[in-house]
Amino acid sequence: MSAPTTSPSKPRTRRRRVLAGTIAIIVLIVVLVPPLLASGFTIPVSKVTFNETTGSLAFASANATVQVMTAYQWLFTVRTGGLIQTSNTDVSSSRGTVNITVRLELTNPSNQVVDLGNTTINGAIGTRSHTLYLSVDQGVRVAGTYKLDIIVKADVNPVGGPIQLALTKTVTVNFTIS
Repeated sequence: MSAPTTSPSKPRTRRRRVLAGTIAIIVLIVVLVPPLLASGFTIPVSKVTFNETTGSLAFASANATVQVMTAYQWLFTVRTGGLIQTSNTDVSSSRGTVNITVRLELTNPSNQVVDLGNTTINGAIGTRSHTLYLSVDQGVRVAGTYKLDIIVKADVNPVGGPIQLALTKTVTVNFTIS
């Protein structure tokens, strides 16, 4: 006697179709959303870097480079990391504490000033490296020369002193999208 053959049940077939449809929708979203958000398949991205030492607000000059990225690179690497990425290179709480506010103002080729907002950093006194990524989210869309003003305000509380220093420094960097 042989074992009875079973035919696929209707609920199992229906679940497979729903799963296949769901996967197809997810693939379409991943493929279509980045170019729609970026308004194209490639976009210019300006990377601005500078170092800052709190306590003196000493800056090396800001450097800007422009590169063209695919919408996918931009969405899944740059945009997910945020506008400002900061790393501590030499900080120590034994020197004191600091509250840093970084304000960004972008002037576009039409001479319109776009306020990109503030970022606040609380921590120890020392040296930090900052990297800014400017792209379509911040208004970097058309060809021309852009000016970025980086206004850094630091309220410094050194160890052993009741003195609180309020230091402000502005760094300007220009970059061109062609």
